[in-house]
Amino acid sequence: MTATDKVGRRTELRNLARVQPGYLSRTSVHHVPKGTHWLLQARDISPQHGLRLDALVRFQPERNPDLYRVSRGDILLTARGQDHRAYLVEMDLYDVLASSVFYIIRPIEDLVLPGYLAWWLNQPEAQAALDFASHGTGIGYISRPLMEVLSVVVPPLDVQRKISETMDLWRRQQSIQTRLDQKREQLIHAVCRQAVGVEKE
Repeated sequence: MTATDKVGRRTELRNLARVQPGYLSRTSVHHVPKGTHWLLQARDISPQHGLRLDALVRFQPERNPDLYRVSRGDILLTARGQDHRAYLVEMDLYDVLASSVFYIIRPIEDLVLPGYLAWWLNQPEAQAALDFASHGTGIGYISRPLMEVLSVVVPPLDVQRKISETMDLWRRQQSIQTRLDQKREQLIHAVCRQAVGVEKE
């Protein structure tokens, strides 16, 4: 193994994954009680909570939904706006489509692991390149051609796996810590309310 093999080679994103723009509707999407699919929008994902499914809009797609369907192992990257964070989909989803605010990145798993690629896309180097690629007046936008030529460092799969596992453990720890903080806050408020003689409502 050469020194280059150890540190990882560089290649363009299009050589490692398919980059698919999200679903773009011709009109505003409104909730349809008997719709066949659910639309994932920018408000449904955040660094603090990850993917949230409790407020998805149910609708009837106007075109073939298969291209825009989100599956476990996909990476959602925000194409519009100022925050181009990448989110790894780690759950099974059914009939959920990503809106046009996202690119759906589908890694070729014998070349790059989804967990590693999501981690790399969130690294300062990649984020700086995405910020530079973002253009347009008002709300920035990364074009598909510029997205596809993004430079990615690709270490051996065993290194990718270790990074993926490390990040998975870190996310689990963050989730546990968040729940503990919420419980602690609830306890503190309960004690304070008890101290002033106010019962829990």
